[in-house]
Amino acid sequence: MDQPKILITGGTGFAGSHLVEALQSKGFENIHTTSFGGGSEYLANLIGKANIHQLDLTNAENTNILLKELVPDQIYHLASFAYVGKSFEKADELLANNITLQLNLLKAVKDFVPKARLLVVGSAEEYGVSKSEDELPCDEDHKLRPINPYAVSKIAQDMLAYSYHISFNLDIVTVRPFNHIGERQSPDFAIPAFATQIVAIENGSQDKLRVGNLSAIRDFTDVKDMMLAYIIVMNKGETGEVYNIGSGVGIKMSEVVKKLASLSIVKIDIEEDPSRIRPLDIPKMVAKNDKIKSLGWTPTISLDDSLARIIDSIRNKNN
Repeated sequence: MDQPKILITGGTGFAGSHLVEALQSKGFENIHTTSFGGGSEYLANLIGKANIHQLDLTNAENTNILLKELVPDQIYHLASFAYVGKSFEKADELLANNITLQLNLLKAVKDFVPKARLLVVGSAEEYGVSKSEDELPCDEDHKLRPINPYAVSKIAQDMLAYSYHISFNLDIVTVRPFNHIGERQSPDFAIPAFATQIVAIENGSQDKLRVGNLSAIRDFTDVKDMMLAYIIVMNKGETGEVYNIGSGVGIKMSEVVKKLASLSIVKIDIEEDPSRIRPLDIPKMVAKNDKIKSLGWTPTISLDDSLARIIDSIRNKNN
């Protein structure tokens, strides 16, 4: 079988760079990415600068041009504005961008590469707050109860993809990843934010670890395991279906912070910061992952190993 030509939208981001590594580890070589901002020297070393395409997916004409010229066989659609903590502050921009870029890509696929397989990345945030413990862990049929504009935007992306699949017979599969962590993740997210503060305390530039609500329970998967799941769904998933991706294990955020603090070379004092508390936080979010496991995926990297790698990567970056 010939190598598929692969396009990753948003490929220069956190998940995208790990997806490129995972694809290469599986022998895939013909990989292209889009980049909204500047290029990525790290990614350029992996796939070459010529395979990184500067593109704002909210520009329909340029999106059409790229797909018409590139003609990819597989598209991993990772591009999205991922403002969760600042979801309400940036609601206008977030909703407009995420819906527009989704629509532009779907139109371009329909018009220029209707035989391509498209993997759409949703979010566990779509499930929102469960009414009772009976609804947990969340399966793919869990009722959608979004609690912030980001979650609403991901539901809109999901539904647009489904409508194009049903109406135009496009080959689309959807994943809903739960929390995934690893090196190169933005400190806008909880784990790298905590780890960055811990390194700052070690360096003497900060006195305490400032945290928000630590009572929430989350399901963490290493980004390397998560990207292998994306590849499995792309190549084995059933068209039109949705696959949760998560470890299936919930852990309280206070325990995660303790684990991170225990990795420090100095004593860490923790202080609650009211500015870090969201208007509403989902109390518990854990994946029911039977469906993805049925395709042959299982997580292999422990949370302890992930946290150690994250904090080491931040230390090395600061040295």
